[in-house]
Amino acid sequence: MKKSEVIKKSQEFDRMIEHCKMKKNKYALIFYEPKQQEDAKFGISVPKKCGKAHLRNFLKRRTREILSFYKKNYPNSLNCIIIIRKTCILSSYSEMKENIIKLLLEIEKEQRNEE
Repeated sequence: MKKSEVIKKSQEFDRMIEHCKMKKNKYALIFYEPKQQEDAKFGISVPKKCGKAHLRNFLKRRTREILSFYKKNYPNSLNCIIIIRKTCILSSYSEMKENIIKLLLEIEKEQRNEE
């Protein structure tokens, strides 16, 4: 992911978590809003209860890879904050990928219906 496509500021995270819509499954929570700029932005968070730093970084790398696949293959019109859940630790990459992309596609479909 490019630096321009990443949400890093904690104020931005807090604002989206408090004021934006949310969709969840057993693998992730996704807070989303329609994008304001040209590029959609993503923020990834893995809570400390998921494990030590090396495990959290591993889950973030997996999630970034899933997002790059998603951006190449599907149109995206959302800014998202993705919070990974503890169940991702025991799941395989393909299972995690399938469920997170399914959740993102549900959100996209919901957004198109609202417009």
